[in-house]
Amino acid sequence: MRLKIALGLVTVLLLAGVAVFHPSRPLYMRQRALDVVAPDGTVLRATLSLPRWRSAPFAGMVLVHGSGRLERRHLTGDMRRLVWEGFAVLSYDKRGVGESGGEYPRDWGGGAEATLRILAGDAAAALSFLRKEPEIDPARVGFFGASQASWIIALASQSLQPPPRFQVILSGAAVSTGVEQFYSDLTGDGHRPPRVTDRAEIERLVSAFDGEPGFDPLPGFVATPVPTLWLLGDRDESVPTFASVEALDALPPDAAALHTVVRFPGANHALRDVDSGEPVAVWPAALTWLERIGVTRR
Repeated sequence: MRLKIALGLVTVLLLAGVAVFHPSRPLYMRQRALDVVAPDGTVLRATLSLPRWRSAPFAGMVLVHGSGRLERRHLTGDMRRLVWEGFAVLSYDKRGVGESGGEYPRDWGGGAEATLRILAGDAAAALSFLRKEPEIDPARVGFFGASQASWIIALASQSLQPPPRFQVILSGAAVSTGVEQFYSDLTGDGHRPPRVTDRAEIERLVSAFDGEPGFDPLPGFVATPVPTLWLLGDRDESVPTFASVEALDALPPDAAALHTVVRFPGANHALRDVDSGEPVAVWPAALTWLERIGVTRR
């Protein structure tokens, strides 16, 4: 009898362990499927993920995608870490991708800004939706996004009243789409052989760029004063970190004071150390900053 009881307890513990660490349903979170309606009526399929063992109201994050045909599942790692840290997280499939309706905007369509405005409308709708959820503190809701998300967030924030409480941007560009594209052409974007390998020469060429600028996010960051954290790698081959930092430093003093930049000298666009392949200390930097600006408490 004792052996049966012991085996039964072992089985329960093993099943509990599977439930906690199961890749699709960790016990520390609860999730709900929902629909977010974009300004043009497109229905975006989304998931709201909430901490299970923490008390509401929660600070909230809307995850904004980088470029490409991306779904909620591509942001699972960030979503889980944020929920573990006590955030409510809304993630969605991009329009025309996965379960979301609409047409995926391809190749900038009618131009970079036109495409970005469509995606920004989707992100703003998601944040507005999250603010209205009963377990969310609407005064502590913001954006979290990488790469192309910096441009999307700059536009989305302008359309929201009140604006987001905060913005966390990873490997994002504070320069125009034209400058970023020129830089990527020089470096090979980490996927093609580079046209220029000397870093000093690359910086000189980028600083002298006089081509079509495309969409510039800086006016949006000035117009909408939101505390913003930039987590950037100095060896990013997609985004010119040095130029983004120069652009942010050149903002008017009141606007510049809202932007905190953390640079990782050895990190690439994925915010991994180029030499070791290991992720850099993004999470400690982000969580410390969120606590410092009063979004979270430890």
